[in-house]
Amino acid sequence: MISVTLAQARHFILQKNYLSTRQASDLSQLVQDIVALPADPSTTSFLAIQARLANFSPDDLLTALERARLLLKNSLMRGAPFIIKADHYPTFYAATARQRNKDFNAEFRLWGIEHNADIEALGDLIVPMVSDMPLDIKTIMAQLPVGSVKRLTQTSRGGRVTETTNVVLALRWLVANGRLYAANRSTDWRSESPVYGLLNHWYPDLDLTAVPSEAEAQKTLVRRYLAAFGPATEADVSFWTGFGKSETARAIGALAGEMTMAMVQGSSGILLLLKSQIDALRSIDPPAEPVVNVLPADDPFVIAHRASRARYFSNQTLQRRVFNSAGAAKPTILVNGQIVGLWLWDQSAEQSTLTWQLLTEVDPAVITLIEAEIERVAEFVEAKEIGEEN
Repeated sequence: MISVTLAQARHFILQKNYLSTRQASDLSQLVQDIVALPADPSTTSFLAIQARLANFSPDDLLTALERARLLLKNSLMRGAPFIIKADHYPTFYAATARQRNKDFNAEFRLWGIEHNADIEALGDLIVPMVSDMPLDIKTIMAQLPVGSVKRLTQTSRGGRVTETTNVVLALRWLVANGRLYAANRSTDWRSESPVYGLLNHWYPDLDLTAVPSEAEAQKTLVRRYLAAFGPATEADVSFWTGFGKSETARAIGALAGEMTMAMVQGSSGILLLLKSQIDALRSIDPPAEPVVNVLPADDPFVIAHRASRARYFSNQTLQRRVFNSAGAAKPTILVNGQIVGLWLWDQSAEQSTLTWQLLTEVDPAVITLIEAEIERVAEFVEAKEIGEEN
């Protein structure tokens, strides 16, 4: 077991996430090192990259996804969309298969679909339609046999009615199960215009018939998580991966020879750390200058430690202002890895605006650094106005 300070642990993870004094120089390596980029909404991944990658342009990510196809976007952990290295997809696919099937079964029942065979049959009609060229959903619906498209509704406890179609569900199911791929034909990084084609046409080198076993894939995913976000608790691992307690325990047990325990001063509980990172963590010397980051909603750094997220706050009452009950995070302002403020990019107005506010007292010298970082983000999103809220 090793013991380090909370400041060391925070700066160690900031450094591994390219949020400290060193930025990434390569997009593909960046995505590999932080395992997966959250992609809901789609702008999140662009904003997360610009905080970490020098001289990043939105077209760099669009090219990596839609033309070079070095990266891939799909529903993965907890059924949420992520961007990952394309050649890592078989591991993610195998690791999340159980939760993927469980989540879709539950969703189908919520929409009143009693038998999965109904969606599977619709999927079998759709796949041949897109075998020659990708199609958008409107074209797919128009080409389906009469009566195939069904409107579905569900009503929340509060009386809110939500609508969809069985085609929308079938397309999501086909994409999540690796039969189709949803490509974005929009040239504007702030919007999406999906078309659907065969995954093996879009990524011909991927072979989903030879994926690793569930246990091996989950072990690999947990190792990658700890490499990017350790030290972390077992509960952190479980939430981030979406694995159940038994799956998480199995993966951690399989990695026992590669891990050690870490005690972080000022943080309760025992945390997990890869043995290969012991020396790097011990040698961390927090920089003299404050490290300021302006990160998007659900940034990888912020959502990596749901169970031990007290580390992000000097005042624990602020947690509810940043995270909702499901663990989703608002866009944040961090100083030395602690959340000190929030910001909001509003695209709905005629001219987009970026507003920000502090949640706690900050040294005046640090406010100058925050303002500079806010201006940099505003320039990236082309916000016409910047405002500070009290």
